[in-house]
Amino acid sequence: MSLFHANAGRAEIIRSVQKDQLHIEEIRTALSDLLLVLSQRHWYRYNAFCKPFAQILYHHYAILNNLQSLGEEYTGIIQVDSNYVMLPNKVLQLLAILLEYGGEPVADQLLAHLQQELDRSDELLPSAKRAINRFIEFVRASVPFVRAFHTSLFYINGGKYHISKRLTGINYVLIRNWLKENHSIQGYRMLGYVTLAQLVLTLVAHYRQHRLDAQRTPKPAQDNGTATARGRTETVQSSQGVTPHS
Repeated sequence: MSLFHANAGRAEIIRSVQKDQLHIEEIRTALSDLLLVLSQRHWYRYNAFCKPFAQILYHHYAILNNLQSLGEEYTGIIQVDSNYVMLPNKVLQLLAILLEYGGEPVADQLLAHLQQELDRSDELLPSAKRAINRFIEFVRASVPFVRAFHTSLFYINGGKYHISKRLTGINYVLIRNWLKENHSIQGYRMLGYVTLAQLVLTLVAHYRQHRLDAQRTPKPAQDNGTATARGRTETVQSSQGVTPHS
């Protein structure tokens, strides 16, 4: 039997996420203090990894032991599959957590590495390098806008708060459905429309700035390979007594 009628509301999901973040921060602080006790050198080297490690450790422990997270238990929600029928597969749950806390940093590092490889490559024309680099910069710059758009959709329609949950099809249902807060729905929808309007205005401003920058930037010089080939052609034509056309 489908539990779609018992889907969790925006307020319950947000409170659950906030509660989980409090406990994750406690774990991160404990790990950071442990590194500092071991040595300052270890703390400077590995402290930045404490937060993602705490996030993954916290959620993986709950998933592998078939438990709710403390935030889910606090608000009375559980995870179900895309059909609202049964508990989601553990592999999907683990994948959702990895995407949620590691997907964006890993993707950004891969794109940065790809840009470095492009700069070192001698096989591509400069024009091709510029085009690929522009596309990579566009993808990297689009991440905050995609995240903001997804958040506005959540505020307006409810459902999935994290992009990773949308990709894996995991939903939340409220165990005590009669305690669902319906009075806050309109407030969240208004917040969603405001967030969406702000996103559109920001995109328009960025587009105008990009147009202005493009008009001020001089066009790049002709590729070396093309210029060299044209020079050779003109040399051959001159030796044959043919006047090259401009």
